[in-house]
Amino acid sequence: MAWVSTLAIAQDETRAVDVTPIEVTSIPAARQADRIAVITVEGIIDPITSVSVQRRIEEAERGGFDAFVLEVNSPGGELYSCLEIAQAIKGSSITNTVAWVNEEAHSGGAIISLACGEIVTDDPSSFGDALIVLLGPGSMRALTPDERTKMLPPLMTDVVDSARRNGYDEYLVQALVTDGVELWQVEDIETGERFAINEGEYRMLFDGEPIRGRSMLVQVTGGTQTYRSPVPSDEEEGEASDADVDHEDPDTDPADTAGGEDSPVDPGGDRVVDPAGDEEEIDSDDVIDDASAYRPASETLRDVQRGIEDPESGLELLLGEETDRVFIQPSDKGRYRLVGYLSDGSSAIVMRTQDMMAFGLSSGVIRNDEELKAFFGAETLVRVNESVFEKMVRFLTSMPVRFVLIAIFLISVGIEMLTGGTGIAGAVSIGALALLIGPGLLLGLNGWWEIIAIVAGLVCIAIEIFIIPGFGVFGVLGFVLVFGGLVGTFVSAGGSMSSPQTQQQLMHGTVVVLLALVTAGVGWWLFIRKAQDLPLFQKLLLNDTPANLNGPERSLLHAIVADDGSVRVGDLGETTTPLYPIGQADFNGQIHDVYSAFGTIERGERVRVVKVNRMRIEVEPVGRDDTDGSSAGEA
Repeated sequence: MAWVSTLAIAQDETRAVDVTPIEVTSIPAARQADRIAVITVEGIIDPITSVSVQRRIEEAERGGFDAFVLEVNSPGGELYSCLEIAQAIKGSSITNTVAWVNEEAHSGGAIISLACGEIVTDDPSSFGDALIVLLGPGSMRALTPDERTKMLPPLMTDVVDSARRNGYDEYLVQALVTDGVELWQVEDIETGERFAINEGEYRMLFDGEPIRGRSMLVQVTGGTQTYRSPVPSDEEEGEASDADVDHEDPDTDPADTAGGEDSPVDPGGDRVVDPAGDEEEIDSDDVIDDASAYRPASETLRDVQRGIEDPESGLELLLGEETDRVFIQPSDKGRYRLVGYLSDGSSAIVMRTQDMMAFGLSSGVIRNDEELKAFFGAETLVRVNESVFEKMVRFLTSMPVRFVLIAIFLISVGIEMLTGGTGIAGAVSIGALALLIGPGLLLGLNGWWEIIAIVAGLVCIAIEIFIIPGFGVFGVLGFVLVFGGLVGTFVSAGGSMSSPQTQQQLMHGTVVVLLALVTAGVGWWLFIRKAQDLPLFQKLLLNDTPANLNGPERSLLHAIVADDGSVRVGDLGETTTPLYPIGQADFNGQIHDVYSAFGTIERGERVRVVKVNRMRIEVEPVGRDDTDGSSAGEA
C-alpha cells in the first residue's frame, strides 16, 4: 500500500514533528547511489528552464550517474514548462530521483518536486500553492470556468500520476493544485496507515455532521474560489440538479447532497445517478471501475474529471499507474478513526517543513551537500548548473530586453530607408533582429517562420517606398508581416492557437510590439527633426543647400511635407543634391526638398513633379531632350 506511514500527527501535533537533520544509519537499496548529480532550478520556471533541465538530465544520463537531485528554489512559472520538466523527470533512464526543496517550491516548483521519487527539504522551507492563475500586464486573475477545464486537467493528471508513482497521498496532492478540496484525515485502526478522505467518504465512516473548525493545514493562501462550474446545459441540468453541491448556500442540507447508506458515493464523493438524473441504489462494488482512472478528491472537481476522461484529451493514458488508494465503502464503518480536519478547501494548500514531514511528503531535512551525500551514501556529488549561454538567452528573452530590441530594430529600419540605404542603420537593425530571434532559435524556442515573415514584410515595405510609392497593398501587407513576425517571436515553437499558454504569449507579444511601435514612431520623428545636426548624418542627408539664400534652414522634415503649394504636378526642375531617395531640387529659383519616386537620382538631373500632397513632393527623372514646353526654372 502506497500510503503515508504512521506518524503522531493529531490535529495540534503537526508542529511538534522533529525536523533535526537526518542521520542515515541504513540506506534503502532503491536510494543508494555512488555518484549523484545536483540539477539546480532557481527562480521563475520558463521555457528556457525546461530546455535547460532536460539538457542537464540527459548529461547526467550520459555521464553514468546513479541518481540526480533536483534542487528547487522557485516561486513557480509557466504551467506547460513545468509539465515538460515533470515528464522529463519521470521519463529519465535514471529512476533514482530526489527533489531537494531548498527554501521554497511553490506552484510549478511543487509540481516538478512531486515528479521525483522522494522529496527532502531544508528548514525552514515552504511547499505547495500550485493554483493556476493567469498573469497579464500588471495584473493577476483566477481562471474562468472555460479556462479551468482546459488548463487544470493536464496539471491534475500529472500530479495524480506523480502521487501514484511515488507513494504520496493522492487526495492531498489534488488539494495542492486547486481550491475547493475539503479533506479530513483518518487512520486505519489495525495498520496505522493514514490518508485523506473527502466529505462523502466521511459520512460513510462516521455519524453526525463532519467536524470542521481550525484545519490541520492552516497555511492556506486565501483568495477567490475558482472551482464553481459553469451553468449546466439543458442536457446536464437533471444530473447537475441532483449532483452539484453549492458550498456557499447556507440553506443546503449536507445530508441531502452527499453520502449515507441510501446515497452511494463513488471514490470522488459523487452521488451515483442514472442518465435520466434519478437517484438509484447501486451496489458499491459496481462503482469500482478501471483502477488507473482518475478519482477526484472532491465533487467540485467534476469538470476536471470530465476533461481527463474526454477521449480526445488523451490524458487518461498518462495515468499509467493504478491507484493503491483504499476504496471507502459503508461497510468500512468502524475500521478507521478520525485524526482531524485536514484542509478547509478555501484555497490551494501550503505546507511548511514540519507539515511535509508529518503528512509523508518529505523524507527528511537536508541542510547542505554533505548531508545530501550521506542521504544517498554517495562518494561523488557534481553540481550541474545552467550554462552561461542559457543565462544569456534568459536575459535576452526577458520582456524589457525584447521591448528595447524591437524598438531599436524598428527605428534602425526607418533610418535606413530615410538615408537611402547607406547600410549603417541596416547593420544595427540586423544585429537587433539577430539578438531578438537567434538565441531562442538555437534553443528550439522559436521557429523560422518569424524571420521569414519579418524579412518578407521589410521587402514589401521597401517596394512600397522605392518602387511603387504610396500606401497600397505592399505597404499594408509589409506592415502586417513585420508585426506578425515580431509578435511570433514571443510564441514557443509548436504552440497551438487553442492553447491558453499560446494565447497568453500572443497577448504579451502584441502589447510589447505595440509599445515598441509607439517608441519607434517617436524615434523616427526625432531623427527627422534633429538628424541633420549630427555629424554622422550631415553628409548622408545632404542638407548643404538652403531653401533660399535668405530663408531659414530646412530640416529633413521638409522632405516629406509640401511647403507652400507653389510646386504643382508636371513642374520641371533640376536636382541640386543627389536624391537617395530624399534630396533637393530647384523649381523656379526656389529650392524644395523632394522625394524620388523611383530609385536614386544624381545631382544636376532634370526631374518632373509626379505627385504633390500634404506629406511630400515626389519627382521622377526626365531627359534633357524633354520638350513638354517647360525647362528648369520655368513654371
